[in-house]
Amino acid sequence: MTMPMLRARGSALYILLIVITILFILGVSLVQMVGFGTTQIKKLGQNTYSHYLAEAGIHLAIQKLEKTFEMPLVKGGQPRPAGGSTSNSAAAGGSGFPEVAVSREPMEVNKELLELLDIDRAREWSRTYDFGNAVVKGSKIRVTAELFGVQKNEFSSYIDRVEVVPQALEQYREKSSDDEGGAAPPAPLGGWSGRLKLTSVAELYGTRSIVEVVKGIKVIDCTPPAPDHTLFVHSNKTEYLKEGKFILSNLTLPDVIQDLLFELGNKINEMLRLQLSDAKTESLGNLSKINDMLTNKLDEGKMSDALKLVYELAQHANDEKIKDTVDNIILSLNPRDWGRVRTNGVLHVYLPFFAADDIINYFADTSIFGHQRPEIGYLYNDNRLHDPYLSVYTHFEGYIYKNYRRLNPLILGPTKEPQVVPPQRYTINTRMNYVKRYPEREAVRNLKRLIEHGAKFAHVLYKEKKKLVGTPTQPLDLSGITYCTEDLVLSGPYQGRGLIVTEKNITIAGDVTAMSASDMLGIVSLQGQILLRPTYTKIQAGIYSFESLAGLKNQQIDIEGNLACENLNREKMPRYLSCRFDPDLKNHMVDNIVGTISRRDISYRELPVGQDIDEADEP
Repeated sequence: MTMPMLRARGSALYILLIVITILFILGVSLVQMVGFGTTQIKKLGQNTYSHYLAEAGIHLAIQKLEKTFEMPLVKGGQPRPAGGSTSNSAAAGGSGFPEVAVSREPMEVNKELLELLDIDRAREWSRTYDFGNAVVKGSKIRVTAELFGVQKNEFSSYIDRVEVVPQALEQYREKSSDDEGGAAPPAPLGGWSGRLKLTSVAELYGTRSIVEVVKGIKVIDCTPPAPDHTLFVHSNKTEYLKEGKFILSNLTLPDVIQDLLFELGNKINEMLRLQLSDAKTESLGNLSKINDMLTNKLDEGKMSDALKLVYELAQHANDEKIKDTVDNIILSLNPRDWGRVRTNGVLHVYLPFFAADDIINYFADTSIFGHQRPEIGYLYNDNRLHDPYLSVYTHFEGYIYKNYRRLNPLILGPTKEPQVVPPQRYTINTRMNYVKRYPEREAVRNLKRLIEHGAKFAHVLYKEKKKLVGTPTQPLDLSGITYCTEDLVLSGPYQGRGLIVTEKNITIAGDVTAMSASDMLGIVSLQGQILLRPTYTKIQAGIYSFESLAGLKNQQIDIEGNLACENLNREKMPRYLSCRFDPDLKNHMVDNIVGTISRRDISYRELPVGQDIDEADEP
C-alpha cells in the first residue's frame, strides 16, 4: 500500500472522528434543550393553572358576597300559636279556626350582613376567604376582600317602626312622631357606594400566582315607589272610576279567611234557604252568586226581591259567632301587609252594589232598617276598592267618595225608580283630609331619588331604545337598578330583586312574572306611560307610570303588586283592571336592599410572585 493511500485513509478517519464528535455534541445539546423545553412548558402550564385558579378565587369570593346580600338580616321571629301548636281552641269561640299567634321564635341578627349594610361598619370591612380544594384537588386559594372609598348615596333605608326587631337593631328603626323630639335620628342601612378590592393567591404543584382586581360596589334600596299603597294617585285632579271593571284587593285569601267565608256561606244558606253549594272550595262562589242575583234582579226590575234579600242579610249582620271569628282572624293577620288607597285630589267611585261587608257595616251602623233609606248600588259598573269582609281594615287616604243608588226599604212599600244619591263614604278608615293633615307625606315615596339619582347609581345603564325579554330558560336577571333613557319594551319571566326604570314609555309586550316567591320587581316610567299590547296581561310587579296605563277597551290587566301614578286617566286604561297588593313590595327588615358588584373591572393586574399580599398598593 502506497503512502498516498495511507494518507487518504488517515484523513477520512480524522474527518469521521470530527463528525462523530460534532454529532455527539449536538445530540447532548438536543437532549438538554428538549429537557429544558419540557421543564419550561411544564412550569408554564403550572403557572397557567395557578393563574386561572387565582381568577377562580375572585369569582368565588364575589359569589360568596352576593349570597351574603341575599340572606335575611334577622333569622327567626316567626309567629307561633299559643301552646306551640296550631290546634283549635275555645279561645276562637269554638268556631274551628286557628288561634291567634301570641309568641315568636327567638330572633338572631345576621352580623355578617349587618356589617355590609351599616356604612360605618362597611368602611372598616375586610374578609379573608379560603377555598382549599374548591376548584382543583390539592390547590390552595386565599382571597382577601377589602372595601375602600365608601361614600353615602341616596338609596338607604330604615327598619319600619312597626316591625319587631332585636335590641341590637333598634338604632336602625324609624322613629314614630312621638319619639322624634330630641331623640337621635335612626342610623341608615344600605345607601352607599365604593370600591371592592379582591386579592387572590393561588398555589398548585409548587407554583404561586397573585391576581388583584378592583370592582365597583353599590348597596342600595330597590323598594318600588309607593310601597305601602295598592293605589296612589298623586295629582290633585278629580278622577272617576265609573264604567268598566276596576278592582283593588289587599290580600291573597289565606286559609283562615277561606274558612270564614265558608262559615258565612253556610249561614247565608241557612237563613235564605238558597240552593247553593256547601263545598268549601266553592264558598266564594256562593257569595259571588248572591251578589249577582241582587244585581241581576235590579237590572230586571225585580227590586222587591232584591230588597228582600238585603233585608234578610241585614237581620243577621250582628251574628256574634261570625263577629268573634272575624276579630280573631284579623288579629292573626299582620296589618302592615295591607295596602292603602290614596289620592291627593278627589276620587269618585261608582259601585254596582254594596259589597257584602259594606252591607253588614251599613246596617250595623244604622242599627235599624225601618226609617233609613240604604244606598244600594249603581248599575252597569263593577268597581271595588277593598277585599270583601275587610273594608273597615283598609285605610283610604284623601277625598274618596262612593256613589250608590237609593232604593226604598221593603217595609216602606213598593219601590219607585232608584235615585242617585250624593257621594258618601261608609268605611271607618276613610280619612278625607289626610293630605292637609300630613303635607309631608304628599309625595310618592321613593320616587324623588329615582328621578334625581337613578341613572347615577344604576347597575346597568342604557342610552338607547332597549328591549328586555325574558324566557323560562333565560329569565331577566335583576340586581339593583336597570335604567334606560329612551323607550323600553318589556316582557317575560324575571328572577332576582330590582327596579327597571325608564325616562319615557314602557311597552308591555307580554306577561311579566316572577320565577319564585322571593323575586321582586318595580317597573317605573318617570315621564311617560305604560302601553299594553296583549289582550290579556299579567304583571307581577310594583308599577309607577306618570300617565298611568294605556290600553284598549277590550283589554284586561291583572296586577300583583301596586299601581302609582301622577294622573290616573281611567278613560285611557284597559276596561278590565284588577290589582292585588303584594306585601313583598314593602321593605320588610330591609330585605329590598341589594348589593351589586360591577361586571367590569376598574383595574386588573397580576402581582409579582415574591410580593406579599399586604404590600400590594391600592390603585
